[in-house]
Amino acid sequence: MTVMTRSLRDEEALLSMAFSLHSSPGAYALLLGAGVSAPSGIPTAWGVLIDLITRLAEVQGDSPDDPVRWYEDRYDEPPRYETLLEKLAPTPLERQRLLKDYFEPSAEDVEAGRKQPTVAHRAIARLVRTGTVKVIVTLNFDRLVEQALRAEGIEPTVIASPADVAGMAPLHTLECCVVHLHGDYLNPTSMLNTTDELATYAPGTLKLLERILEDYGLIIAGWSSVYDPALRGAVAVHYSGRLTLAWMEPGPVTHQAAELRTLKKGVLVSADADTGFGQLVDAVDALRTRKARHPLTLSIAVETAKRELSGGRVAIGLHDTVRKEFTRLHEHADFRLPDYHSNVTDGDYEAILARVEEASTICCGLVATLAYWGDENTGAWWLDELERFATPTRGSGLTRLLRVRTLAGTALLYSAGTAAVAAQRYSLLRQMLFASRINPHHGRRESLVAVLRSDEAYPESPSDPSRLYQFLEPVLREALAMGTDPFDEAWQRFELIKLALAVMTDPEFDEIYRSLPTGPNSKPEVAGLARRVHSGRIHVLTKDYRLDEAYRSPIAERLADDLEAEQAAHPLVRGGLAQDPHALATALRAVSRALGTEGRELAWKRVLGRAGIIPSEMWLDSGKTPDELSSHRP
Repeated sequence: MTVMTRSLRDEEALLSMAFSLHSSPGAYALLLGAGVSAPSGIPTAWGVLIDLITRLAEVQGDSPDDPVRWYEDRYDEPPRYETLLEKLAPTPLERQRLLKDYFEPSAEDVEAGRKQPTVAHRAIARLVRTGTVKVIVTLNFDRLVEQALRAEGIEPTVIASPADVAGMAPLHTLECCVVHLHGDYLNPTSMLNTTDELATYAPGTLKLLERILEDYGLIIAGWSSVYDPALRGAVAVHYSGRLTLAWMEPGPVTHQAAELRTLKKGVLVSADADTGFGQLVDAVDALRTRKARHPLTLSIAVETAKRELSGGRVAIGLHDTVRKEFTRLHEHADFRLPDYHSNVTDGDYEAILARVEEASTICCGLVATLAYWGDENTGAWWLDELERFATPTRGSGLTRLLRVRTLAGTALLYSAGTAAVAAQRYSLLRQMLFASRINPHHGRRESLVAVLRSDEAYPESPSDPSRLYQFLEPVLREALAMGTDPFDEAWQRFELIKLALAVMTDPEFDEIYRSLPTGPNSKPEVAGLARRVHSGRIHVLTKDYRLDEAYRSPIAERLADDLEAEQAAHPLVRGGLAQDPHALATALRAVSRALGTEGRELAWKRVLGRAGIIPSEMWLDSGKTPDELSSHRP
């Protein structure tokens, strides 16, 4: 198997093909040329013809350097399989036996792995077994496709001659149809190989080919198109283009292939058949297992939302898209408890979490886009959804399955919150942070932010505490078009503001706060308030300030300083998040101290019991330093 180094463009093309096959099973046909069977050691059709001419010349005592020229000079006609086989093997049985040596493996071939189905053949058979592909057009004389299909328990309908075409059932009724367009070795009189022979097809065969080209998409592999004028012409005229034509070719592309692909607006994938079909079937299987959606859908959804929001009028189409996507998410299968929920294994649970992440991606991207670029009107499209997704599934059974719905709610809250902070839309942030839900157990209202916590998004999962951040980072950076550092700061500011407001709503806050010294230059001791902070392992950076061996959150300290300096003019105050800027600054310093204590403990654990340098900065969720985190990013 050839080892290919493929570009991102090739990866995207294969992924797009996989989604097209997955979303429209049976809509694509395959066109397979000599390059698909070449790795098996079976000679090409032209190679067989040359060898037969050489054997004929040897029978007559000649050893020509140019077998084709020898044949034409000797018989005054171009070589054709039919006439050549008549000269070498007079009876049909003898002709079949003669050809079998080229296409069927001997004991030595089997031992050496020659003349066996290739990786591509086996991958194609897997695509057929799942109903993804039903029509295969092959230009090869071998029966390796059929052999691979039978190994998967599939008995194909084989069309290898004009007579077969005349007697075949309607194409759409067949589970699997293999069309040997140029014949096969079991039907010697049907074998087409020379340029003259390939200049046209029998009327019935041509009609079948045209029907396939008009009704199906096409994935081509192993075909140079140089020696097949009739096939080139048929593709050029009859391929409808409703589905994107894909062409796998590992090396330099012939100008005939390039012209045809350009004419039909096809995509080139720089991969041999083994690599291309192998990765294609793996991708289709993964999509079927995960029930995933195309990652390009996120880009399209976000770009469409931005375009409609910039239109200067109510984006009715975007509103409908948002409602449709939330409806899709509400109906996600994993939000309904399966009958077997009591027997769900850890592996099953992890697969459910991955599917919920996948299903939430589009809504998270749209909500982030609306929170950043939208207005008061667009906020009404999605704010109520936070409460809906903060409510676990009703029923009895495993708690972790009942709560899996809130993973989507947490992802939505963090998407909207991070975007609102990045856009400094603090009045919108206030709406989110003061929203509540009815507790399904005791019927009283409780804050959404107390329910939708990043450190509790994956209950009973062995995943690390940074999983929510890792899931949402690429989604939100795509939606908000932000670099890593600005995104990290917006995420942290959201976490810190959320925690500070939670401290301020603590029943004992007012009493503790009033006991602290006040004044424009006062930075009170906030140890008492810090003990009221319940943060968990969140994505916030802490830094050693060398103050009584204390770590702090640099962003929390900066926010507090800005509040003290700007007072009522600060955006957080103007956004309605606090009436008393000093109180909010004090709460932020308490949060900073509490998180710093956790950061210091993580830093000391790094060297506990062994020599080493204590890190001066630590991310709380991952337990990594900034340098370590950067080295793990793509």
